[in-house]
Amino acid sequence: MRLGYAESMATLTACPFCRKLFTPGEARACPDCDVALVAMNQLPPSLDALEYEAEQGQITLPEDRPLPTWYMGRGRGALLALCVLSLVCFFLPWVELTMPETAVYSAFDLARGRAGWLWGGATAWLVLIPLVLTRRTIARMRGVRIVTVMFAAMTFTEVLMLLLLPPRRGLAPLEFSFRYGMFLSAGLSLLGVAVGARFGGSLERLPNFLWDTRGTDRSAATETETETETETETSAGETLH
Repeated sequence: MRLGYAESMATLTACPFCRKLFTPGEARACPDCDVALVAMNQLPPSLDALEYEAEQGQITLPEDRPLPTWYMGRGRGALLALCVLSLVCFFLPWVELTMPETAVYSAFDLARGRAGWLWGGATAWLVLIPLVLTRRTIARMRGVRIVTVMFAAMTFTEVLMLLLLPPRRGLAPLEFSFRYGMFLSAGLSLLGVAVGARFGGSLERLPNFLWDTRGTDRSAATETETETETETETSAGETLH
């Protein structure tokens, strides 16, 4: 079966720097520029397109360009993994009661009882999942760092409250111990705070598919073009008659 022109072009990869095209499987990086190849639909705007956008006042900065839907870099995948693990820990043993009866309670069990405030941490992790998934640009990721840190820290705050204000039951003796689920949740919460504080990463080193021609990249492109023109115009190696 023959592919149409549009379909065959969609299978090509290209160098985001020199725009040279390659067939599927031909190469992973451009042999001239040593830049990783990207799919045609992920190719950043060309010099002419950027100049036109600049003239029209419509230029889009790299940090404002949308990322692939399932892009998991710059803390995105790590935060989603922490959300899932923390929700699992919500159902693990948090407290083991030894007197006046023997029982093991998870955070879910405690939240259904008198410690209803424990729902806050689980809800924060649940809300964090769509929040992270909808951050499709680096700028938007960086813009919600404070929110992600606050949501991730809620579980650690709840653990501190349990440690500082342990459960009591009137005059009846109450003996219990804290289990691994609570400490694991606290550790994941602190890790979430660290990842959330760096959500989106730095603007100094951007992914290859967000490559843009400003600053050093543009200067490098200009120098490359100048060298090419010089090599083309030179008469070295030619025989004069």
